[in-house]
Amino acid sequence: MGRIRRVAYPAGFTLIEILVVVAIIALLVSVLLPSYANARRLAHSTTCAASIRQLGVGMHTYLQQYGTFPAHQFILGSLRIRWWQAMALELKGYTVSSCPAVPEWELGRNNAYGYNYKYIGSGRENPVGPTAPYERHPVKSLRAPSRTIAFGDSDGTGWRTHHRNIGNANDVDMLGNHGYILDPTYIPKFSLQTKDESYAWMKYRTYISTRHLGKSNLVFADGHAERLGPKQVYRNNRYWNGLGGEDPIRDDHVEYRFLDGEWRFPDF
Repeated sequence: MGRIRRVAYPAGFTLIEILVVVAIIALLVSVLLPSYANARRLAHSTTCAASIRQLGVGMHTYLQQYGTFPAHQFILGSLRIRWWQAMALELKGYTVSSCPAVPEWELGRNNAYGYNYKYIGSGRENPVGPTAPYERHPVKSLRAPSRTIAFGDSDGTGWRTHHRNIGNANDVDMLGNHGYILDPTYIPKFSLQTKDESYAWMKYRTYISTRHLGKSNLVFADGHAERLGPKQVYRNNRYWNGLGGEDPIRDDHVEYRFLDGEWRFPDF
């Protein structure tokens, strides 16, 4: 009879070894996923910054063509034309894209980008303002354009309810509600006399967003872009009033920061 040949098989992994490998993989995933998420957010922010700079280009083209910054809206009979539509009409196809971090936010009153309308161009009716019958239009120049916000990432009036575009719904708690315009830290006193709405929407303020790693992409009136957080932007009217700082003579504003006992960023 032939001899029986013994075949040596490699020993399998023990349960402890498998558990160690699984733990190492889980650790690597836990380390890499946040890095990937942050890299994705940074890519969105970079794309957004390029897009928002284009708003600055469009604004300057409009300024050169008409000698004034665009109004946030124009009312022509029953037709309402908002700032991005006006630039598209007058600048031969110029379009505004949505922020890549919130691609579901469509153009409309609940927009991802807002305009510093109170100091650069409010087309609302106001009988007592410096540019009556409009609240702040036309504005032909600014003392400090490099320190004056023109456009920025907007959250609108809300931050508790998810954004939705159905019929451009009105919901004060909804992200994006009336986000196409931004309120400054303090509104001008004459804004209290503005017809129908003292703030962006009724009695509610709109705010810059913090969707880009806690900050907002902002383009200034001279065309350059920066990423700033709410603690910088809402300290006073320095970044809003076109003066490059607080000037009580030229910027007679309302002496309170919050409405109905609530302020969006209470840790100031």
